[in-house]
Amino acid sequence: MTIWDKLLEILGSLLSPDWDALILLIPVLLLVPVAGYFLWAVRRYATAGPRVSRPLPAPPTPAGIHMPGPSLAPLLAAGGAFAFILATLFIKIVPATDPVTGKPIPDSSTVVIEPFGVLALLVGLGAMVGALLYWGREANRDYDALEGHAALPATTGDAVAGTVAAPPPGVHVPGPSFRPLLASIASAALLLGLVIDPVVFVAGLLMTAIGLLGWLNDARKEYREVEKADATGHLENIPAPRFPTGTLIAFAVLFVGSLLIAGGVIPPRGDASGGGGAASPAPTTQAPGTPAPSGAATTAPSDGGSGGETVTLKLTASGIAFDTDTLEVPAGVPFKIEFTNNDAGIPHNVAIHEGSPTGPAVWTGEIFNGVETRTYDVPALPAGTYGFVCTVHPNMTGTLTAR
Repeated sequence: MTIWDKLLEILGSLLSPDWDALILLIPVLLLVPVAGYFLWAVRRYATAGPRVSRPLPAPPTPAGIHMPGPSLAPLLAAGGAFAFILATLFIKIVPATDPVTGKPIPDSSTVVIEPFGVLALLVGLGAMVGALLYWGREANRDYDALEGHAALPATTGDAVAGTVAAPPPGVHVPGPSFRPLLASIASAALLLGLVIDPVVFVAGLLMTAIGLLGWLNDARKEYREVEKADATGHLENIPAPRFPTGTLIAFAVLFVGSLLIAGGVIPPRGDASGGGGAASPAPTTQAPGTPAPSGAATTAPSDGGSGGETVTLKLTASGIAFDTDTLEVPAGVPFKIEFTNNDAGIPHNVAIHEGSPTGPAVWTGEIFNGVETRTYDVPALPAGTYGFVCTVHPNMTGTLTAR
């Protein structure tokens, strides 16, 4: 392997990482900061100076200052959280089996919790409930110990409008901001993109960048007011923001556009009649048992004894995408689709729609998880252009032509 090939392999692992391996490394990554903190604490204790033989007199607590005492509630909550996380190691999702025959049931699964996992869940639940009750008891005690305080003086305001003119001198109250709302919308688009399509994820990144730039602009304006306060002695708020109509319109354009791109609406996919797409592979006669390229149609003698032929298309799903977006079959003749799902644990199928992948459904194949190969029997289709799509993943589309 050359240096260039090795570099391409490293870049490929960064652009398309093995998520299963990364998830398994999460406990190891969590162990690193814990071990670092432990070593830091050991070093601090090892290098600490001589301890005082007798405790120093504690200064009296100033009047009006309430010092809460120690609490065991955080320790109980941490123990309960640890038990819950430990229980996940003993929870497995396995294929469901028929209780009579003992054979696996296709496209079904069941959750199995080992006995130790049940114990960990019970311990975690008990610790969490105990921590909340203990914390509530301490909070009630602290509340009962609080002394009443005098009401704050009301500020003068506009008697007609009924609004307060300004905060008391020396008190700075930040003004309202739409930035947290915009950041939440961008974060939701990011998480949705992880489930739907990378195009939506990129749109979420752009929305996040727009929101952060706006927040940076607000921080720059506030910093200018702080500089003015050095001379005037009074910190003013920046003007109240207007409703972010332009930003929300930009978010809507990015989000809707990414959904249209992910769904294959734009750019429009070419078909055989428009001349914009690639040419569909013509049916070829092939001897039984000889492999054919994916997406190509093969013909084999039918079992009906009438001398007819059966057309079989080969189609593969891998990486949540079909390996071809053009298929061709004879019009008015039933055919088969040998569909291979190479995405382990991910459900796929093939559905045929009239005109385009979003048109009326003509025929729908059974959904099944990979890795598996199934052969669909599709009834005869009239001459015309059709779209085929995966029902579970609408971004997986193609064009089928019946001639």
